[in-house]
Amino acid sequence: MSPRAAWRLERFGFAAYDYVAGKVDWMAAGLPTVRADSSERRALDVIDPNPATCTPDTAVGDVAPLIALRGSVLVVHQGVLLGRLRGRQLAGVHPATPVDHVMEPGPATVRANEPLDPLLGRMAAKNVDEMVVTAPDGQLLGVVRVAHR
Repeated sequence: MSPRAAWRLERFGFAAYDYVAGKVDWMAAGLPTVRADSSERRALDVIDPNPATCTPDTAVGDVAPLIALRGSVLVVHQGVLLGRLRGRQLAGVHPATPVDHVMEPGPATVRANEPLDPLLGRMAAKNVDEMVVTAPDGQLLGVVRVAHR
């Protein structure tokens, strides 16, 4: 139906585009939506959109202080999530070692439209205090965090 709707809008003088990937993809990418029932919160509603990040070639010694402060650093290249580095991965590693040599590749992620309450329940059940949120194309959107237990 969206091609027909786009055609009708164009007939009224609007610029219209048919987003072929669909509504779910749009929401998963964290793009704006209007909801009839806005009471159900999603991951996007509570993310930290500016988590600590570094590039794969950053030296471990350069991010160690940030990891000590924030708990982890996300490794990104051109906005795409590649991995995560946590404090336990630094033990015995030379400070000049590039992050991509010791990072956790491909950490678990969720999409921006993930319903928040079930997500928080799963995080609690698995004792996870941080969940990375990405768009379908792997772009980092942010992190959902819960208080340390």
